[in-house]
Amino acid sequence: MSPSFGGTWTDQKLEILGRYLDAYTTALKSQPFQLTYVDAFAGEGTYLANSDYVLEDYEGLQEFRAGSPRIALEVQDKPFDRLVFVEKDPARCASLRLLEREFPNRNIGIRNEDANSALPAFCATLGNSERAVVFLDPFATQVSWSTVEELARTQKIDCWILFPLMAIARMMPTSREPPDSLALQLDRIFGGRNYWVELYSETPLQLSLLSSEPSQQRLRGSDRIAKRYRERLESVFAKVAPTPRTFRNSKNSPMFELFFCASNPIGARPAVRIADHLLRNW
Repeated sequence: MSPSFGGTWTDQKLEILGRYLDAYTTALKSQPFQLTYVDAFAGEGTYLANSDYVLEDYEGLQEFRAGSPRIALEVQDKPFDRLVFVEKDPARCASLRLLEREFPNRNIGIRNEDANSALPAFCATLGNSERAVVFLDPFATQVSWSTVEELARTQKIDCWILFPLMAIARMMPTSREPPDSLALQLDRIFGGRNYWVELYSETPLQLSLLSSEPSQQRLRGSDRIAKRYRERLESVFAKVAPTPRTFRNSKNSPMFELFFCASNPIGARPAVRIADHLLRNW
C-alpha cells in the first residue's frame, strides 16, 4: 500500500486483497504457471491503523499492521514465485529492503521507479507461462489510463485498482467544467476528454446582464464518476467484478472505489466470481 497509515477502510481493503491472493494462488497451484505479485505503490510494507487518510486527522497512538507487500509474502498454500515492489520514494524503498533481509529465500524485486513507467516494462516481460496479480493502490491520482490499458492488454494479469474517488471529485467542480490544468489531468486518468466531460450537462439558458451563454454543471455526488470509470475498465478488460465497493472516511464521505478486473478471457470468470464474493462480504 501507499503511505504508512490507514483506517477501517484500509483494514477492509487489505483483508479483501489477502483473501484473494490466497484463493488465487491455491486455484492455480496445479497449473504450470509462474505466479508474480506486483505492488505498484508498495510504500514501506506496513501501515498504521486507526487513521482515516486525511493527514490532519492523524493523531494518537497507532498500531503497526501488515501492509500489502508483507501480506503477499505471507501467502501460505502456494507462495508467489516472484514479488515485485514498485515505490517511487527512495526512503520507502529503503524500508522495503528490510523485507528482502527478512525473507532471504524469496525472489523479491524492488524498483525505485514511477509506477507508470515500471508497469508497462513489467508487462513486456511476461511470458506465456506467467500470470500475475497487480495491486494499484495510489495515494492520489497517479495512475494513468495508458498504464491500465497495458495491464489489460497482456491477458495475463488480474488487477485490483483503488480508484481515488474523493480526489477526482474535487478535481471536477459541480458548477462548471474544470480549468485546463485539471482537465489535462482528468484526460490522463480517464484516457481522453470525451470519457469524462459527458458527466457535465448543459443547464438551461441563464439570462443575465453579463452573459447569455449556457453553463455546464455536474450533478453532485461521486457515484456517476465511479460508474464512468468502471465503464472504462469494462471496455479494456475481459471482465470486471460487478459489485461496487466504496470506502468511506470517518465523516462518511466516499474516498475510494475498489475495482477488480481480469484480463484473461479464459480465467476471468472464476477470478471475478472469487473477487466479487469478497467485495460483497468483506
